[in-house]
Amino acid sequence: MASAEEASALAQRLSQLSTDLTAAERENLKFLLSMAAGGVLSGHAQQIPEEMRETALGATQHSLPKLLAGAREKFPTGVVFYGRAPFLSDGDLAALDHESRACRPGAERFLDHYVSSSAAMAREISISQPIRAFLNENVGPVAPTRRANYLYYDEPGLGIDPHVDKDEFSLNILTMLEHRASSPQRSELILHPPGQEAMHFHLRAGESLVFFADSVTHQRTRTVAGEEIRLVSFGYRTLGGTHE
Repeated sequence: MASAEEASALAQRLSQLSTDLTAAERENLKFLLSMAAGGVLSGHAQQIPEEMRETALGATQHSLPKLLAGAREKFPTGVVFYGRAPFLSDGDLAALDHESRACRPGAERFLDHYVSSSAAMAREISISQPIRAFLNENVGPVAPTRRANYLYYDEPGLGIDPHVDKDEFSLNILTMLEHRASSPQRSELILHPPGQEAMHFHLRAGESLVFFADSVTHQRTRTVAGEEIRLVSFGYRTLGGTHE
């Protein structure tokens, strides 16, 4: 039976392997690891003995941040910031709230949620000086992708299974604009940092989560009847890491 030490050794070997891969090859390896971790977390590997599932999950989760290194080493959970963000003013939040409502009719379904991409105000705020200054101070240099997406979970059963994001969303600023629910059961954002307990986030309106979305497995649990969620997501590509 594989041990925790063997899982750690495998994660280290995968990290070493990644240094010899091209960016595209590393992205493919990251995708495979993400699918493996997501499959275990979603309960799709029940036929495999529990100890082996835990070992496989540990190996994949520890491998993901090692593939990218850089600033991630300072944030073992993948979380850079959580709370009322100093880089978004009340005026910014009001503008984003207004624009997200206006964009909802044109949002398109992507897998199990709805998305409206690159609206003008969201894109402008995503590259604003306060955000650039915050990220430069806390993470280091990043390249704005100019991808600013409004996300909508406003039908029963919407959500996102465990996954990691592509390199263009290395770092994600996720801000809640509205979360309404008519019952105590609520959808939540869950991060699965390697070797640690899952982190459960119930963002309130105006609160943000800044995290390394390309290296920490995360998910949004399914919405229930009477629940509506609107979020805005800003994506950035980190620069300057040893593997980047």
